[in-house]
Amino acid sequence: MTAAIHSAPIPADRPGPAVWLLGAHGGAGVSTLAHYLSFTGDCERQWPRGNDIETESPYVVMVARETDDGLKKAHERLIQHREENLDCELLGLITVAHSPTLDKSVRQYRDVVESATAAHWRIDWHRFLPAASLPALPRWHPLDGVPEQTKGARGAVPKDVIDAGVGIVTAIQRSLPHLRSGH
Repeated sequence: MTAAIHSAPIPADRPGPAVWLLGAHGGAGVSTLAHYLSFTGDCERQWPRGNDIETESPYVVMVARETDDGLKKAHERLIQHREENLDCELLGLITVAHSPTLDKSVRQYRDVVESATAAHWRIDWHRFLPAASLPALPRWHPLDGVPEQTKGARGAVPKDVIDAGVGIVTAIQRSLPHLRSGH
């Protein structure tokens, strides 16, 4: 049903990413998001340990494609996080559009799954992405500030991706008192 809990740190360059992106399933869009958001990393569908912040970040954002199967996998992983009382801190869920339109039943299921998380960010359908070369895509870091951009501007990180990045940073800031208190 779900992947085993990771028992060793996830290999990462030092310093590692500030936030891990956990794909609920293959093809969720983690590679693209981890490229765009330079402060994140792909934890390769394994939960980070989260219990040794000197070794790796405890922060995780789940990513799922907006399909019945993708949302079902996300729901299973959310349940796993809750039931197994994992040490990593789940900040929220990013759902990634599967097509330009969203079926009503999928939208309703997404609404149910997202209600089980502290935060939800949605990445719309971007026509150019399926044919894009990952290394050619731009990158963004919160220290760069929020760029002024025109909707659909070529060569720019999409606004909804930056909005998700800003939301993730805000979620981390909110969790810091919680992390310090050890609860």
